[in-house]
Amino acid sequence: MGKWLYKIFICGFILLINSKLYAQYDTGYVAIDIAQMENFNLYPSYDVYLQMMDRFASEHPDICKLVEIGKSVQDRKLLAVKISDNVDDEEFSEPEFFYSSTIHGDELCGFNFMLRLINDLLTNYGSDSYITWLVNNVQIYINPLANPDGLYTTNNNFVTNSTRYNANGADLNRSFPTVANPVFDFYEPEVKAMMDFANAHYFSISANLHSGSEILNYPWDSFYASELPLPDNSWFEQICSKYVAAARKTDPEYMASEIAQNGYVFGSQWYKISGGRQDYMNYFMRCREITIELSNAYCLHPDFLDEYWNKNRTSLINLIGETLHGVTGLVTDLYGNAVKNAEVIVLDKDKNYTTVFTNNDGYYFRYLPPDSIYEFSVYADGYETINQAVATQKDTLVQLDFMLRNGIAYYPLSSHEGIGEEVDFSARCDNGKIVVEASKPISDLVVVASDGRILVNSKPKKYKSEYTLNNCSHGICVIKAECGGKSFTHKLFITK
Repeated sequence: MGKWLYKIFICGFILLINSKLYAQYDTGYVAIDIAQMENFNLYPSYDVYLQMMDRFASEHPDICKLVEIGKSVQDRKLLAVKISDNVDDEEFSEPEFFYSSTIHGDELCGFNFMLRLINDLLTNYGSDSYITWLVNNVQIYINPLANPDGLYTTNNNFVTNSTRYNANGADLNRSFPTVANPVFDFYEPEVKAMMDFANAHYFSISANLHSGSEILNYPWDSFYASELPLPDNSWFEQICSKYVAAARKTDPEYMASEIAQNGYVFGSQWYKISGGRQDYMNYFMRCREITIELSNAYCLHPDFLDEYWNKNRTSLINLIGETLHGVTGLVTDLYGNAVKNAEVIVLDKDKNYTTVFTNNDGYYFRYLPPDSIYEFSVYADGYETINQAVATQKDTLVQLDFMLRNGIAYYPLSSHEGIGEEVDFSARCDNGKIVVEASKPISDLVVVASDGRILVNSKPKKYKSEYTLNNCSHGICVIKAECGGKSFTHKLFITK
């Protein structure tokens, strides 16, 4: 009897120890050492994630660089890698592409896929001709985990008890500036870090990865097309259609649902939200961003990770290649000096919220459907505005350069868009000053820099006002005005 009691005691003790060990991490879901992530068929613990990101950069230093975007509420790192053939250089002649995933902490599928994609690009560089071409011609940034506090809400080794929200209980994908509210008194740390990161770059195309459905959606999330026209609707439909078509070569039924049988939808036609990152990137940053919903399961079981990765791998890689289809060019003065932050406008198409700007070396990137002719105009303060026509081509980045001569610029688009058409309102930049005019007295005026700083907060009660912006460098600002009972939101490029 004593022997049996001893055996029962030993077995119970072993079970107790094992249960305590297992309670420290999700068995079957989480890799607690980096070797368990070799086949990418688990989700990494937070520590393993940090090790993986560091190893990507250390094992491929010529083409991969680790970037810290910021910190979460609970001081976890917001990381990205940059992948490029000249990884330490800012190659302004090349477009910048950005992938970001798991802004909702309980939507895990994209987290795993972005780690796989990083590995795929790095290990196939030099052997796969298409991947090599992409890395040589695009500056690729990948942020696998935008909400680490939401994912690791229990502890750094648990993922199945994750939450949508950050540690402050905020939905990060409802916390970005909006057209109606371009500046907040407080930003969640993860949102502020992402805004600062976007402001520091000239991202041309980006994608935000989610789970909970199987569908792609494109702007706008906050407006119906009747409320805020989307001039690039056909281009967005084109890239979404190409993504779905490539995925359906593996699974013909993938992304076919009651929402949209073709696999993609205009965001607000699915459901409206406010404060989403997709609209922020498109409206404020002039980056063409889409949202990719990868799986109906929020936390896809590890047994299905390979299957869903195989559906999406080609599409995810090809989407990066869309940065090399469209129109690009260099804007200079007569002496060959780059004209930074010049506004590049597609006439008879663009609204003043869809134009693009030249980067620090004078290059721009504009994405348009192929096989059409467009007339471009370039606006830069202190230079004559000039126009040129270009024909777009399939799967080609067409070159269209501009050389500007000194002179008086004119802005070829309407100075206000849609939000209060009964009152005339205009704003312009003149030698570092913002000049605003209206057909009725302006009751309230706020000017916000692209980094969120309030530059002007005034109640002029006049038809015309001028403001000197000593505390702002070149860039885009947002003007919000109340005038004649109407609201106006307007973007303006600041020059000095």
